[in-house]
Amino acid sequence: MIMLCVHVYTTTSCGLRTVVAILHSLEKTLGEAFGKVPCYNTIGNWMRKLGLSVYEEDTPKDQKYGVILDESITVNKEKLLLILGFDPENVDGPLRHKDMTVLGMKVGECFKRDDVKEGLEDTGVQIEYSISDGAHNLVGGTKDAGIPHHLDISHTLGNCMKHAYEKDPDFMELTAKLGKIRLKYHLTEKAWLLPPNMRAMARFMNMRDWVDWAAKLIGCYDTLEPDMKDAYAFILEYRDLVSELKTCTDAISHVESICKNQGFCKRTSMLCQHYLIQNVIGDANNRRASVGLEMVEYFRKQESVLPDRYAIHHISSDIIESAFGIFKDKKSPNNLYGITSLVLILPLYPKIVDYSVAEQQDFIVRLVNVKLKDIHLWTKENLSENKVLLRSRTLNKAS
Repeated sequence: MIMLCVHVYTTTSCGLRTVVAILHSLEKTLGEAFGKVPCYNTIGNWMRKLGLSVYEEDTPKDQKYGVILDESITVNKEKLLLILGFDPENVDGPLRHKDMTVLGMKVGECFKRDDVKEGLEDTGVQIEYSISDGAHNLVGGTKDAGIPHHLDISHTLGNCMKHAYEKDPDFMELTAKLGKIRLKYHLTEKAWLLPPNMRAMARFMNMRDWVDWAAKLIGCYDTLEPDMKDAYAFILEYRDLVSELKTCTDAISHVESICKNQGFCKRTSMLCQHYLIQNVIGDANNRRASVGLEMVEYFRKQESVLPDRYAIHHISSDIIESAFGIFKDKKSPNNLYGITSLVLILPLYPKIVDYSVAEQQDFIVRLVNVKLKDIHLWTKENLSENKVLLRSRTLNKAS
């Protein structure tokens, strides 16, 4: 029952009360054999206890780790600095959640490079290399700690696009028109062909959908009805730009697929550089060529991080973005709560997401060894005061 409750809550988007509702449905279906359904508070406490047990006890100090680090979005003026560890010898495809160990979690309003360095040192493990985006505090902190560092491939290649196109007049004009066309035809009969939404954050990392839409629209334009042709005729003015962007986004997808699935090494680096020289730089205008040259330079710099010609490293931080998504899915929509002890779901998730791994966990022993007072003590020492509770206590003083 304990594993079922925690597994359903941890691996789905269900809240605690929804998990209880699901269990009651199973109880009605299976009868007495199903057992007694716990209340939602009990399930929440189980999750916190198991998460704290994993966080404090399941990090072997005698092995080497590769680490991925990043900061979360701001929640009530605070961020979470998360440090994930993995076996650097595990290069069999992209990293999965079950491959990860949470080595460190720090909460604060901001993290300077000294804070990042301290967080890495506090893990108490030997770190072989690290991966993060290009944030100065993260890069500087790993450098100060003397840890070889890779820039995440997705963030960096997105920045290559940003440097070339962000202030380009043609690109700015096209994206402005796409935004206006969405507003103009929203909730009209022409809305079914509107472009995908362009993200405000990390927009150059997520261009592929709308660039593919534009390329396909140009390709099928002659088959459209006359009124649809009139509505979307503007896209033909940007045929060359769309073709250029399509070449770049296809190249990014190709080299990312190589490095994420085969690992980053001298061989895959040369494969990526050759593809970029042949397909992006060759016979290109200055704008596209500058993107390709910056990408090639990125791969050359990352090669210098490799300790020898045979080394294979991971070079993507996708998994930590997924971990933040798990936390974001569970946190309260009321940001006044800030970052709460529900963050302990992050250490637990790798142990429970794969059922075969979850079956190996002795949950009963873990629950016996961790008390509620341990959760309260950890919360007091590592998290800020819950402003919702402070608000309630203050208002309850009214006579």
